[in-house]
Amino acid sequence: MKSIMAAVLLLALTSGASLAGTPLIDARQRNQSHRIYNGIASGRLTYPEAQQLVRGQIHVQKLENKAKADGVVTPFERARINVAQSVQGARIFWKKHN
Repeated sequence: MKSIMAAVLLLALTSGASLAGTPLIDARQRNQSHRIYNGIASGRLTYPEAQQLVRGQIHVQKLENKAKADGVVTPFERARINVAQSVQGARIFWKKHN
């Protein structure tokens, strides 16, 4: 369980610093990482649920990193990241409330 908490915190800390050109995306990533961490801390998320959610956060972060690789995030890439974040946000909600 400690490894998942460490991964969530690491993801939250590195997502904002590495991609300064997308502040709204970074803020949403941090918020979702905190939601996962709070679910772990409160006991509302089981270990397998937390693992799955952390993998989802990593997937969204990879999409953002790929979009930033060429230096410009296009509107299409932003929309794709937004959809991925929305899906991840819904998964967090459902996992915490099941």
